[in-house]
Amino acid sequence: MTSIDSINGMTHIEATKLRRARVRTTVTFLQIASTRSGRALLTKETGITSPKLLHWAKRAELMKINNLGRDYADLLEAAGVESIAELKRRNPESLHETMDLINKKKKIVDRMPSIKRVSKWIEESKDIKITVSS
Repeated sequence: MTSIDSINGMTHIEATKLRRARVRTTVTFLQIASTRSGRALLTKETGITSPKLLHWAKRAELMKINNLGRDYADLLEAAGVESIAELKRRNPESLHETMDLINKKKKIVDRMPSIKRVSKWIEESKDIKITVSS
């Protein structure tokens, strides 16, 4: 199981607050934070805002895709893809081109994913049940 620390954008203090609320893995986090009521409960227990929890939940859901770690999730986000739902609708060639342009400017990843890998992410995203609700 993937540790809660693996969600990019989360500080050590925030991860500690979640662990104190018995949320130690991304699986547990998604089970709770995927709904408004779950996020409200976590906000009450941790003091972390609901919008921040929603952002992390979408990020954790993206991380279900094989070979899509923190850095590639950052690059996808910079390219305008923040969730599985958004990834499903993307054209591989267009997305890859956008990611490449952004990465040349911002240097988010050392090694760009191939168009084949981006295509696989999109195809795999179509098989993932969306659990995170706004």
